[in-house]
Amino acid sequence: MRLANLIPNFLKPMLKPLYRAFVSLLFEKKRALRPKNLKEIHSYWRQPWDGFNLPQYYLEVEPRRSEFLVKIVTRYAKQNASILEIGCNVGRNLNHLFLAGFKELTGIEISKNAVQLLRQSYPEMARLTTIYNAPVEEVIRGLTDGEFDVVFTMAVLEHIHTDSEWVFPEIVRITKDLLITIEDEQTPSWRHFPRNYKTVFEPLGMKQIEELNCNSVGGLDSNYLLRVFKKANMRFDRIVENRISESIGWCSSNEPLRM
Repeated sequence: MRLANLIPNFLKPMLKPLYRAFVSLLFEKKRALRPKNLKEIHSYWRQPWDGFNLPQYYLEVEPRRSEFLVKIVTRYAKQNASILEIGCNVGRNLNHLFLAGFKELTGIEISKNAVQLLRQSYPEMARLTTIYNAPVEEVIRGLTDGEFDVVFTMAVLEHIHTDSEWVFPEIVRITKDLLITIEDEQTPSWRHFPRNYKTVFEPLGMKQIEELNCNSVGGLDSNYLLRVFKKANMRFDRIVENRISESIGWCSSNEPLRM
């Protein structure tokens, strides 16, 4: 006997919306857990369908993430450095850098909605910043060798599909001096592709000069690691002596600095 036959007729109109919602939830769960191809990953980041990772969220996210980034960039780069953020979203990180005196800024962002919100929220920074509104795969090959003194990412490379790992040597190619990654290297999911970025970038010509666990940085957790890389063919004669002491305030006191 079908379950529907056991339900009184007067209850069926009230239960039908609940049933549809339940079936929809099961469908979305199955959809979310299914492995995604590159096209599906791009589609998600253009327009997140699950209600998470919406552009407006990144305007409200814990500001200490961006403050931490500014501290790291300021430690290693001069204010006239040309800086690229891959996956700039609504521009929160870029605006923090802009307010800190860095003016040679560029961003790459796949989401049209995020870029529109960037221009609305930070008009002065947006006016002076080059923004490529496209996937990194469509932009990076058009950038020149060593075009940027500093290239950085925050919670972006972890979403690069395995089919797009060819962008990693391209990132090295366009980096003149420093590469900074702040990425979740542990969490697996249908839209996370965890990697150890030291093992990714050192064979490509970068030398890691700093590594820190970001478990005490607001908005991040112990799965996130800061890694700072220097282009291997560049002299590193500006090692900042107070790097360790400055880092203590941002990362766990029992977390050693590793080179």
